[in-house]
Amino acid sequence: MREITKEKAYDVVLQQLALCTVENAKHSAAVIIVDEEKGTVKVFGLNMDEMELPILLIEAASETSDKIKNILNNRTIQ
Repeated sequence: MREITKEKAYDVVLQQLALCTVENAKHSAAVIIVDEEKGTVKVFGLNMDEMELPILLIEAASETSDKIKNILNNRTIQ
């Protein structure tokens, strides 16, 4: 698995978010901010209809879950 620094990840996120903010953008983004201290979650949708956001999050969570299950199922203990 390729390691990525926090700084590099932040730069990549900013680059991708910038694609969502230009006029006539073809890109959209969902951003989730979690504040563990306050126990709050904020969800932002950029360049998308607000009704699309919940569906997008459900689909992304399902796909991520499937990929993680596949990785775990294919692990071997040596």
